[in-house]
Amino acid sequence: VISAPLVIYVPALAFNQVTGLDVHIVTPIVMLICIFYTSIGGLKAVVWTDAIQGVFTLGSNFFVVGLGFMYVGGLMQVLRTNEEGGRLELFNMNPSPFERNTFWSVSIGSLFYWISQHAVHPGAMQRFIAVSSLQKAKGVMLWSFVGFVVIKVVIILEGLLLYATFHDCDPLATKMVKKSGQLLPYYVIQVAKDYPGLTGLFISGVLSAALSTMSAKLNTVAGTIYEDFVKFFLKGKRLSEAKQAFSLKVITLILGIISICLVFVVEKLGALYQNGFTSGSLVGIFSLGIFFPRANYKGAIAGALTSLVVMSGIISGSQLYIARGMLRFPGKSTSVEGCPAEFIENLGFNVSARVQTYKGVGTPVVADPAVPLLFQLSYKYFTATGSIITLLVGLLVSYLTDPQGDTSQLDPRLLAPCVRRFLPPRERPNPQEELKLMTYNNKNEDAVKCS
Repeated sequence: VISAPLVIYVPALAFNQVTGLDVHIVTPIVMLICIFYTSIGGLKAVVWTDAIQGVFTLGSNFFVVGLGFMYVGGLMQVLRTNEEGGRLELFNMNPSPFERNTFWSVSIGSLFYWISQHAVHPGAMQRFIAVSSLQKAKGVMLWSFVGFVVIKVVIILEGLLLYATFHDCDPLATKMVKKSGQLLPYYVIQVAKDYPGLTGLFISGVLSAALSTMSAKLNTVAGTIYEDFVKFFLKGKRLSEAKQAFSLKVITLILGIISICLVFVVEKLGALYQNGFTSGSLVGIFSLGIFFPRANYKGAIAGALTSLVVMSGIISGSQLYIARGMLRFPGKSTSVEGCPAEFIENLGFNVSARVQTYKGVGTPVVADPAVPLLFQLSYKYFTATGSIITLLVGLLVSYLTDPQGDTSQLDPRLLAPCVRRFLPPRERPNPQEELKLMTYNNKNEDAVKCS
């Protein structure tokens, strides 16, 4: 719910840059379209629209990257320009967790983040159980991995192209664009001006990405709220399929309206909008469950709540200091030397004062002495920190309350394979109980095959 408004706001900025249409008009229109087909079609509509929109998103970005290399002069020229500008930092080995982007923060921090998003996130889980077998669920994960690698490579190439194109005439310094989120669409307008329709294709790709991500978020949260909260308050009362569908539509509509309202909050937060309140709790809870047989529900709840409280404090405090200007992350050195002289003269303000001058390694962290060190923690470590807090508190509370005693009664399938070998042998049920269990399992298998 917190991250959803950002998904719409950034593409709306791109649309504004190309068409001039106000962000506050674009956002509700896109949101209403998304709410409509998500609430009416459910998961099936989300998956089909994601697939179709994915073609537009990838296709437009491939065109942009191809044209960009032609525009700049090839891959080697792009890499050379970025190397000279200090943009290629593959091995910044600074171990400090308070440095913004390093080899360690990207490697370790991203590992925890992607586990939270694609291994234990409700959105991923809903897709795994939507297919008919474990083998197909593994296929979902495999092809998702391939798709995300392709997307990440394309995005990195676009970032390199942006710097190679504007390294000597910074559009932000000259106010050709107002916000950093408008930089890529401005670039597309420059390289695609001789190719009618390409800018429109790119914007359709950007909005497609926004719609598919937003619809997935709405569908995931609506399903989770219905399963975990609505059913709980119904206390076993079973609704008809029509009433269930209506309830999901109402929940989706409410969530969409909340997201539209939160866009105005995101707009005030600027470019640095740091999220990650819940990801650490998710990873921590699942890790507690599959790696520690003696953990109990009390530990899981205590660990998750502690993680949520602590990470909410760290992230909110950090965001507050950023908004006050007491915590800043200036960009690396840029230039306006390549801009036309008459253009600079006509701007009517001191352009050189807006040009970045930092030439060191990594991203500079400029903090007021009053900012506690804790709030300077790299955003890359938010999920990892939340996970560790959940695990430590969860294990401590589990062992202080009532740890799982007889681990021989645990179903080994609920634990990671590397942990199963340490479990004592399970007691076999008596013949009558075993027959009941086999009958129950066979009925379930028939039901799965039928569905």
